[in-house]
Amino acid sequence: MQKQVTISKENLAELSRWAGLIAIVTIITGSLSAIMGLFALGIGAIPGVIAVFLGLKLRNVKNHADRFLREEEEGKTQEEIDLLIKNLVTYFKIQGILIIIALGVVGFSFISGFLGLLFYY
Repeated sequence: MQKQVTISKENLAELSRWAGLIAIVTIITGSLSAIMGLFALGIGAIPGVIAVFLGLKLRNVKNHADRFLREEEEGKTQEEIDLLIKNLVTYFKIQGILIIIALGVVGFSFISGFLGLLFYY
């Protein structure tokens, strides 16, 4: 038996607005980054492509939140919330992986710099 959960329509509407804004900005900046990265032997476009993908995930979150706010039928609303959460989970997983990679690169840079300084003197 499923437990009934209530969702604040005001909070969901605010999530929709902010996710939509961040999605548009992320897609635009990601597109520009991908275009500029093409001039860096093509591999420089990868961060831009990832940013566009993340922007599209946030855009899906906005669309599912908007559909949820419009739907009255119970079965459809549950499906929209499930898809909204699934897109948010994917977004945060990718962001988390990128943060871990960035921290690894920063840590490697500090260690390399320290060892370089140590062996230089």
